[in-house]
Amino acid sequence: MQTTKDRSMFHTRRSLIEGALAFLALGGVARAAGKTAAAGKELSFLVVGDWGDGQSPTTAAGVAKAMGVIGAENAISFVISTGDNFYESGVESTSDKKWRTNFEEVYSAPSLQVPWYAVLGNHDYGGSTSAQIDYSKKSRRWTMPDRYFAVSKDFGGASADFFFLDTQRMKGDTLLEIVSHLDAEVQLRWLDRALGESHAPWKIVVGHHPVFSGGRHGDSELLGKRLKPILDRHGVAMYLCGHDHHLEALRSEKVAYFVSGAGSRSRQPHAHPKSLFASATPGFLLVRLTPAGGTATFYSQDAALLYSQPLIL
Repeated sequence: MQTTKDRSMFHTRRSLIEGALAFLALGGVARAAGKTAAAGKELSFLVVGDWGDGQSPTTAAGVAKAMGVIGAENAISFVISTGDNFYESGVESTSDKKWRTNFEEVYSAPSLQVPWYAVLGNHDYGGSTSAQIDYSKKSRRWTMPDRYFAVSKDFGGASADFFFLDTQRMKGDTLLEIVSHLDAEVQLRWLDRALGESHAPWKIVVGHHPVFSGGRHGDSELLGKRLKPILDRHGVAMYLCGHDHHLEALRSEKVAYFVSGAGSRSRQPHAHPKSLFASATPGFLLVRLTPAGGTATFYSQDAALLYSQPLIL
């Protein structure tokens, strides 16, 4: 595990109203391209998952193009990948052609030439996970220093701490791991301690598997029992994930849960009691944070706004 400090670092009327309130709360969405946002008074980033599918190049390319547009308009500082970075079976080495065909050549827009903080998904474990970690040494933007790690960002006199987990190892690959959940114990102890030491007003946790989801895989019993209490106890603002191939916003207690797993494949979600919005439309999430609040907005592969909600500290 490593810690990275960066101090430069169902559409409903309800969702439309929430989006309008969020827009007003932030004084409107900045539409000018550039590398600085509101003179550094806010932090903007994109979240995309389950994107590395060479068998769905048209969809992946459409999402990537839209990300480039929205990324430029909002002067994003980085991108978060919620895993399943390469289908069907990860990558074999740092020289695997998928790095070029599924990543470098697809996400080529100028606004996407920023750090990509990535976690591992179940499909990534079909190949070499160490290759994805080691590619961080070759790439100017791919950032996966370890299987789980932390990153801090400063903006506008505030800060945000991000905690990236390897939820596939938490679930386990071998029979012993699945029964004992030894890796889950190690990661969750690290997370509990790191969150307890964090003084950032914004605490954000990222993993591949959902805690809650209206998708095919649905809720995770393990993460619901073991991870959710930690999120609640430490005042985490949001949990970001993929795995289920759709876009969804959910809420439980005071934590916002976002599923962004429609970067290249999509499936129709079903109703979930905690869901505020869900769509099978391919797309991604834009998050904008300020010292006082923020917004989370889903966009389609055509860069059309699908849903937006305010984020409240």
